[in-house]
Amino acid sequence: MKIGMAFSFLLSFFIISSVFGPLFLFPAAAAENSGEDSARVLKATWGASGGDWGFPSSLTFYPRGPGYVMTSFCFDSLVWPEETGNFTGLLASSWENSPDGLNWTFYLRENVTWHDGEPFTADDVTFTYDYIQGKAAISPIGAGWYNTAVIESVEALDDYTVRITLNQPYAPFMQQVAAVIPIMPEHIWKDVSDPTKYMEDEAAIGTGPFILDDYNKDQQSYKYSANENYFLGKPAVDTLIFVKSADPVISLKVGDVDEAGLTLDQVQALNDSENMKVIEGPGYWVYRLRFNIPANSILENTEVRKAIYHSLDCEEIQNKVLHGGGIAGNSGYVPPYSVWYNPNVTQYAYDPADAEKILDEAGYDEVGSDGIRLTPDGEKLEFQLLYSSDQQSQRIAELVQSYLKDVGIGVVLKPGDTKTVDGLVNAGNFDLAIYSHGTSTDPARMLNSFPTSTGWNDTEFVSLANQQTSTVDEEERKELVDRMQVLIAENVPTIPLLYRNVYSACNQDKFDGFFYTPGGVGGGVPTEYNKLVFIYGEWNGQGTASTGNNPASSVDSPSMNAPGILTALMAFAAVFMLYRLKR
Repeated sequence: MKIGMAFSFLLSFFIISSVFGPLFLFPAAAAENSGEDSARVLKATWGASGGDWGFPSSLTFYPRGPGYVMTSFCFDSLVWPEETGNFTGLLASSWENSPDGLNWTFYLRENVTWHDGEPFTADDVTFTYDYIQGKAAISPIGAGWYNTAVIESVEALDDYTVRITLNQPYAPFMQQVAAVIPIMPEHIWKDVSDPTKYMEDEAAIGTGPFILDDYNKDQQSYKYSANENYFLGKPAVDTLIFVKSADPVISLKVGDVDEAGLTLDQVQALNDSENMKVIEGPGYWVYRLRFNIPANSILENTEVRKAIYHSLDCEEIQNKVLHGGGIAGNSGYVPPYSVWYNPNVTQYAYDPADAEKILDEAGYDEVGSDGIRLTPDGEKLEFQLLYSSDQQSQRIAELVQSYLKDVGIGVVLKPGDTKTVDGLVNAGNFDLAIYSHGTSTDPARMLNSFPTSTGWNDTEFVSLANQQTSTVDEEERKELVDRMQVLIAENVPTIPLLYRNVYSACNQDKFDGFFYTPGGVGGGVPTEYNKLVFIYGEWNGQGTASTGNNPASSVDSPSMNAPGILTALMAFAAVFMLYRLKR
């Protein structure tokens, strides 16, 4: 009798628990998790090099490629490069230009709204161009990233038509102006006198596919939510997060992140991860040896720079650092896979004997007991080499130090994080520096910046630079760019050591659609984060509850462990009943 009652009790308990258990025992957990299963969260990382690229508004981001990319998610330009590299309309639906190349007319999309619901009109475009042009002296971003110097005037012909008049024809106008300058809302910025100090929530309001939810400078993280009213359609992900990772390979493998930019070595370390889709892009990312030409009288000597070039085996540097994940540098600076490449320039083969001969003839023929050459004043021929402390830059610096020591030049290594190196270089506080950055694909940005980025001011080069940007005819422009490369190779204002290919790995079980844009974005940034990826990409995930992206839905949460707890409770009840029957 008692055994039968016990059996009936346990059976009833089992049935009730099976049907109502999760709801009955864990109502809060069930309610909390119900909204998470449908969320589309994608987490990416820039890796260990740093994730703080500044506040993502038009005039406050850190002026490197990642900073612009973080801003581009919130703000749109008039046009934008798609997967093929061709331009598609964003805020402009169509456009036309005059035969002389001086007038560009853009017909804007109607019914576009800012993130705060205010309507977008032509007045916002005219305001933005005038505002950025006027603030160029205040914000280094305005002067360095946005080329408004070629603009004579910007006029709103009506609410949805804008005419931009140039002061001279500008061949790369679409690539370097229309597809770069982010349009800002006049109603928010019109009373902001100093944009470099304006970092309120409203400062990130744009028309872009994502809305900034959180920017954490200390944690070096960004969080965006989808703009459900985006004029090209709602993005394929609901939440886009960027975080810093000490080791992106491990982060990918354990599911802490879903996507990361990698080196070839890191890609090969993922070879046992079948769910990872890897893409490769052209390496417009250069590692170059930069000279402080204006401030260092020894390095100002072209012959010394040539000797340094002959002392470096760039092919071996590429092999030891990238292991085939790139190509050796080119003395004319333009990489061989570019349509602008000129192969007919002076080459500097690895030749230590020739390097030593040049140094002897330059007056550095005396050698100290430590093997380092002496200057005519009896000082060591020694330079400080500044470099970012990432693994690749450090390896390059060590190799350069070794090569130069072989020809009698001393090198003292000085590492620092990226921002520290940028600051010291920009302030002119260095001798030599290993400098890495995207180069753009158009010579207007790739080459015309040489007087600023190298300190080498050559009147013929500057004249050619001005001519090639105002020459609309492609063949004529190519001839001018060829001559610029000849001058670069002859004068060695910098040494392009290598060009690194770019790689991205993404968990395709979660999301698919990343690509590298020919020509890059933002005037030439070689990145997989073209924002159109998130518009036309495909979401393959089933939400975040089991991905590890949401701490509240990790494997340690109550809702994930309810069956195990239920079993334990049933076992406890059975033992308790048997114990009572026995008594």
